[in-house]
Amino acid sequence: MKKKLLYVLYMLCGVLCNACEESSEESFVVPSLEVDSKSMYFGEEADTKEIEVTSNVEWVAAVDASGRSWCHMTVEQGKMIVRVDENTDKDMRRASIEISASELRKTIEVAQLGWGKAILVSPKDANVEAIGGNLTFEVTANIEYAIRLEDGCNWVHLSPQTRGAHDMVTNVVSFKIDMNEGEVRATTIWVTDKDEDSEIEPVPFKVNQKKLGDTYESTGMEGLKEDIKVLVSRAEANKQQSTNEGAAKMIDGDMKTIYHSPYNNNEVTEQSPAILTYYFDSAVDMDYLLYYPRADGGTNGVFKEVEVKVLSNANARGVEEWQIVATKNLNGSTSASRIDFPVSQIGVTAVQVVVKSGVNELASCAEMEFYKKNPDHFDYATLFTDASCSQLKAGVTEQDIQNCTYSFFKNIAYFMYHRKYPQEFRIAEFKAYPHPSIQQKINKTGAYSLMDNPAGIYVTQGQELVVLVADTHGETITLRVQNLDVPGGNGYGGDSYPLTTGINKLKMRNKGLVYVMYHTQTLEEVDRKLPVKIHFASGQVNGYFDSQKHEASRWNELLNSTVCGYFDVLGKYAHLTFPVNRFRTHTGSRGKELIDLYDKFVEGEQIFLGLKKYGGMFQNRLYFHVVYTTGAMYAADNHTYYPDDNMPALCDPTLLSTTSCWGPAHEVGHVNQTRPGLKWVGTTEVTNNIMSQYIQTVVLNNASRLQTDGCYPKAWSSIIASKHSHLLETDFFFKLVPFWQLQLYFGKVKGLTPTEANGWDGFYPQVYEYIRKNPDLSTDSERQLEFAYICSKIAKMNLTSFFTKWGFLAAARMTVDDYGTKEVVITQEQVDAVKARIKDLGYPELGVNIEYITDNNVDEFEHPQSVKVGTATRKGGTITLNGWANVLVFEVMDGDKVVYVADGVKQVAGFTVTGWKDSYKVFALSAKERMEVILK
Repeated sequence: MKKKLLYVLYMLCGVLCNACEESSEESFVVPSLEVDSKSMYFGEEADTKEIEVTSNVEWVAAVDASGRSWCHMTVEQGKMIVRVDENTDKDMRRASIEISASELRKTIEVAQLGWGKAILVSPKDANVEAIGGNLTFEVTANIEYAIRLEDGCNWVHLSPQTRGAHDMVTNVVSFKIDMNEGEVRATTIWVTDKDEDSEIEPVPFKVNQKKLGDTYESTGMEGLKEDIKVLVSRAEANKQQSTNEGAAKMIDGDMKTIYHSPYNNNEVTEQSPAILTYYFDSAVDMDYLLYYPRADGGTNGVFKEVEVKVLSNANARGVEEWQIVATKNLNGSTSASRIDFPVSQIGVTAVQVVVKSGVNELASCAEMEFYKKNPDHFDYATLFTDASCSQLKAGVTEQDIQNCTYSFFKNIAYFMYHRKYPQEFRIAEFKAYPHPSIQQKINKTGAYSLMDNPAGIYVTQGQELVVLVADTHGETITLRVQNLDVPGGNGYGGDSYPLTTGINKLKMRNKGLVYVMYHTQTLEEVDRKLPVKIHFASGQVNGYFDSQKHEASRWNELLNSTVCGYFDVLGKYAHLTFPVNRFRTHTGSRGKELIDLYDKFVEGEQIFLGLKKYGGMFQNRLYFHVVYTTGAMYAADNHTYYPDDNMPALCDPTLLSTTSCWGPAHEVGHVNQTRPGLKWVGTTEVTNNIMSQYIQTVVLNNASRLQTDGCYPKAWSSIIASKHSHLLETDFFFKLVPFWQLQLYFGKVKGLTPTEANGWDGFYPQVYEYIRKNPDLSTDSERQLEFAYICSKIAKMNLTSFFTKWGFLAAARMTVDDYGTKEVVITQEQVDAVKARIKDLGYPELGVNIEYITDNNVDEFEHPQSVKVGTATRKGGTITLNGWANVLVFEVMDGDKVVYVADGVKQVAGFTVTGWKDSYKVFALSAKERMEVILK
């Protein structure tokens, strides 16, 4: 959300001003309204002063009736300009300006001296922080005046200034306030006429000072000077989609609107870049720019390679010319980026950002801002060892701290000196993580988390967050502030803020938890990158629990110390951000147990994928967070998310390890689906469940969902008996059966599963690795057929019969609905070709009826036994069995076609076939045998 608006005021009904921002029902903005002064005082002459108004919602302002004839308002470049006419009367006159934003109100007092003697003081009082520091107020007077302290006040020190009688001057009077280690105290400073016979009453200025407590609170941020924003007068683009997504959207102060290059037939390339030009009303100086990518969750057009040029006459010839000052690859990052110029640019009249590449060969931008560094910055070396201000220099004394004129840093130093500064979470070193897109590409999966570096800091909307950063070693570091508290919505993502070495004073556009974004562009860089020390000197500590850092016993302490409604929980492989009240209610004191379970899900699936065996374990965690949308759990790049009504099951370790394990294992499976080789059309909700089954049955030792839901016999009837293509089956669980049967036989029976084969090897790990290492095939039909070849190659068995029965090797032309329809054609020529390739491998036929293996009959395959023959009678379509044993299934055949399959374990007493024909025959099958059943 945007915070500061460039307001346009309109004169209505005398003096009425209005500033608007398009409201959005989806924004859930907490209204804010700030003005930089509560009063404006003028001498008797006509004069003009300005005041800044900051809000994030529509606001209006009006001068009261008493002042409309002499007090006027306009707006220039975001400043509200107040102009007063000359006051020819003797007496002072007063007016007020009321500013309203939603239910918020601010009143500015306006006063103007007449030609008679008078004194005005602005403001009228001040609350001083306990740490002390500098304090000022303005005196507007047309007399010679004096500053008087109360008797006995020895903690306020001032340097009064005076002017001659009737010489109207607005004078800033400065004070130094001592640190207060005692009780709360107050005093009054008096501004008096030096004329002892004056009838003018002394004007008071009241000072109240807190006492220093034992707990650190950030104070004095108003004394930290921000860099100076350089305002852009207009922007142009050589290519844009439309006026609604035109160049002007980059300088409108609204993060929700964007510039976008044309979508069709106008790619952004080095040969045809998007050239974005920003103009300034006059020659200006600047040091860096800030690029804010689109904040709507999309990535189209996010900048990659850019070149920055400035138009300036700061050269030997004194003529304006373009000069390249920076080139940078922003790598398509969705975080805000800062581009520093190598030297300060002088007399700039225009800047060009030449976008040579962007995501999907497009260019987009939410906002582009330009800044000049403020030279009035605190020198950290006076008290601290480095720019993070996280440790006092050796030899620093309390007097050195007292002498510091920056109360913000004086306060930090005081608490550090007295060993009272809260180091945990406020000061930390943050390591680099590989950008998740790297291993996404290598492993052919979805992308893991971007949020591996939680800070444990919470901020509120409109708050100024001061972040002190040590040497960044030239790396791009940004903050992301994420607010999951979005009723009816998904709060993933949030606002981003670039960081630089030194002082970063950031105005928060929204509330939320803070994360550090520090990513490399290659895996090789990760170990070489140095950690960056960051000090969050303001904001509130919310903390987090990290099972790799914190003892289990700290769970309750950390959870109970939270200041917002959400809490980050980190494991080695998983990262949760769930509501605090859900953890308290459903997790209790079992936080370590809970995150260990999520680690099991993520680690278990990675091992099953073969990533441990082949050295590809993800270096990012997998991210789980709450949402307040209705509907199902969901997986997307960089995160998986879960509606709040699922939280009772997902936060209870007992439920999560048993009846509720499927949901998160399923979503993690979506991220881990190897694509496109094991995620062809029709399998989006199928092949992820190979991993769900593995977590449920092997990792957690629970009953199989395929078994308990009765999926095996239904799948036999629906696919094998129907002899249709596997692609035509619409039930996800029926389609899952053959994939899981491969794991049951080659994994469980043959011991080729990670739990049996040294903890990381196995049939499926090798299948996944083959798909990763070999080129992707171009069509879905090829991918399905190739899977049969890959499995035969890895198993060292000819599996043609198995895949034929399950419909993988069947010619077909069909339209498949898988989150959108797609036509798939498998020709007989293709089927014959892959069968020939399998045969050419030279492996033997399997000779085992694995199309009938289930979770319940695995023992029959581990220790095959001959069918024990019993009796069978038929009456109509009902077959009654007696005395049969060691039978997996009973097949009902019509010639060479299977028309019905009965479970030999569950239906051992008999079964019924609708529409019985005299040509039907019944066969009993064990793991290796197949014999006809003689019906009587």
